[in-house]
Amino acid sequence: MKNIITLFIFGCLLTSCADKNKYPIDDQPMSGYMLDEDMYTAMVDKFMKAYADNDMESAKDIFSEDAVYYVNDVSLSVSELMTAFSEGHTYYNDIAHSDVYTATMYYNDGNIYTNVWYNWRGVLKSNGEALSLKGYAWFKWEDGKAIEAYNAFDPTAYNAAIAIE
Repeated sequence: MKNIITLFIFGCLLTSCADKNKYPIDDQPMSGYMLDEDMYTAMVDKFMKAYADNDMESAKDIFSEDAVYYVNDVSLSVSELMTAFSEGHTYYNDIAHSDVYTATMYYNDGNIYTNVWYNWRGVLKSNGEALSLKGYAWFKWEDGKAIEAYNAFDPTAYNAAIAIE
C-alpha cells in the first residue's frame, strides 16, 4: 500500500511538472511560428549593415529582380532603393541602428515575412547635431529572395534637417 501511495504521489508530481503549452495550436492561415535566427533574418541583418556602412550593393542580392520596396508608401525599385538609401549618407555621418530586433514569421498559409524594429541614428554633417528615429520594416520572401518590403518611420525631422543643408 505504501508503494502504491508513493507511486501515486510521484505520478502526480511528474504530470504537474510536465511542460504544458499555454497556448492552443492555431492552424488559421495568419498564424504560424516565429524564428529570430534563420536565413531570412540573417539577410535582413545583412541589409541593415549594408545601409549603415553605405555599401548597399553588398545587399542587392537579397532582393528578387523585380522586388518592390516601399518607404512610407513611396514605391521604389531595387536600384532606386540603393540610390535613395545611399543618398542619406550625403547629409548624415555615423549612421547606425540600435535596439534592433529581427524575427521571421512563417505563416500557416505559406507566406514568410521578416520583421525588424530599430532605432536609427545619424549626425547631420552641416551642424553636428544627432538625430534619432524609430523605424519598422518587413520583408516578404519567395524562393529565398525578398519580393516586397516596407519601411515605416516618421521622416519629418529627417527631411527638415536635410532642408537646412
